[in-house]
Amino acid sequence: MFFISTADQLVTYLLDFTGSTNTAEIKKCINMAEMSMRNIELPALRSNPYAPENIGVIDSTGQLAIPGDMNKPILFFRQGQQYATSATCTGSIGSTQIVTSTAPSGMNQTIVVGMVVNGVGIASGATVTNVAGSVPTQTITLSLANTGAVSGTVTFATNASNSTSTGPWMIYDRVGDRDIIAQTMLAKLYLQPMNVPQVIRGKFSEVYNKYQFVPALGQGALVNMYYYKAWPLLFAPIVDQVISATGTVGTISGSGPWTARITGMTGVGDLEAGDQITATNGTGKLGVGGVYTVVSVDSATQITFQATGGTTPVAGTVTGVTQINQVVQNNAVLQTWPEGYVYASLREYYIKRHSPDDAQIYQQKFMDAWNAVEDQNNLGKWSGGHTKLTSVWQPRQYRQFNIK
Repeated sequence: MFFISTADQLVTYLLDFTGSTNTAEIKKCINMAEMSMRNIELPALRSNPYAPENIGVIDSTGQLAIPGDMNKPILFFRQGQQYATSATCTGSIGSTQIVTSTAPSGMNQTIVVGMVVNGVGIASGATVTNVAGSVPTQTITLSLANTGAVSGTVTFATNASNSTSTGPWMIYDRVGDRDIIAQTMLAKLYLQPMNVPQVIRGKFSEVYNKYQFVPALGQGALVNMYYYKAWPLLFAPIVDQVISATGTVGTISGSGPWTARITGMTGVGDLEAGDQITATNGTGKLGVGGVYTVVSVDSATQITFQATGGTTPVAGTVTGVTQINQVVQNNAVLQTWPEGYVYASLREYYIKRHSPDDAQIYQQKFMDAWNAVEDQNNLGKWSGGHTKLTSVWQPRQYRQFNIK
C-alpha cells in the first residue's frame, strides 16, 4: 500500500480500481472519507512533548490556551519548577549583553543563569550566562552575540537542565470540565500537598477555550503537552511560498503559450514540473493575467516556465518568485495508514453510486482497519501507560491534601 504516497497517486489508484473517469467525483469521495477519519489515533500524529513548540506557558488566570493543532490530549506534565517570564529589554547588534527596563512578569519569577532567551535581535539558541544588577534594571549576559538591535519584549524560559531536582514533578490526567471546576474550588480549602512523593498526579480539563489544572499553576509555569495532532486534509490549499528573492527572465519563445527561463534565482525550493508560480515585476515580467507553470527545474538557480494566456512575458529582472495554488499532497495518515483512505473512499464512492452492497463491503474493511489501530492503542503498544484507576504514585483521592 505504501506506493500511494501522494494525493494525486491516491486519485489515480481509485480511478483505476473503480473504472471511473471522473477525477472531481473521486476527490469529493476522498474528502467525505476524511470526515470519518478525523479522530484516528496513529503514532505519526502524536506531538513531541519535549519540543519547544509543545511546551505551553500558563497565563495570568492559571490557565493554558488550547493549541490550534490539537485533536485530542493524551497527557500533560511539568518537569519540576520550570517557568517562563518576560521583560522589556534593549541591546546592540554584536553585543552579548542586554539590559532590562521592566521587572520580569509573573509572580516570584526571576531571570537566572541557563535560561533560554528569545526576542527581536536575540540569536537563536542564546542562553543566560550572567545576571547583574537589581530589578527592574538588570544587565543580562548571553552565550551568543545579538544578531540585531534588541528591543521590545524578550522571553526567558527555563529548561530541563536548570529546573530544580527537588520537584515537584507533576503529571496531569484528563477529567471532565465540571469535575475540574468543582475540584479547583475545593482545592482552595486545603493546604498545599505535604509529605507526598515528589511526583504528584494532578488533573486537567477544558474550560471554554483553555485548559485548567489542579493543583493550580502560577503564571509563567511551563507545561509539556503530549497530544494527538489534527492533520491537514488532502487537496486543501497551502499558503503561497516565496521560492526566490530574485531572478532574471530570459529570452521568450513561442507566440502564446510562451516559454522562457528564469535564471539567477536564490533557490528553487521544492518546485516541480506542473507547479504554478508568480513574481513581482521589475525590468522584466512573467506576464499579466496569465497562468505561469513550471516546465522543468533545470538547476539550483534556474527553472523553465510556460505562460498561458494574458500578455507576453518580458525579459529582465523580477523579484519574489512565489509558488502558488498549492494543495496538500501528503499527510501523516496517508503515509502510515493508506488502507483507511482507500477503504473509506471506496465506501463513499459506492454510496454515491447507490450500490449499498459494495458500500457495505468497504465499510466493513474500513472498520476492520480502524479496529486494528484501536486494538494497538488499547493494548498499550502504541499509546503506552496503564489503565489503572489509581495512580501508581498516590491515590486519586484527596489524601494528597492536609485539611486545615
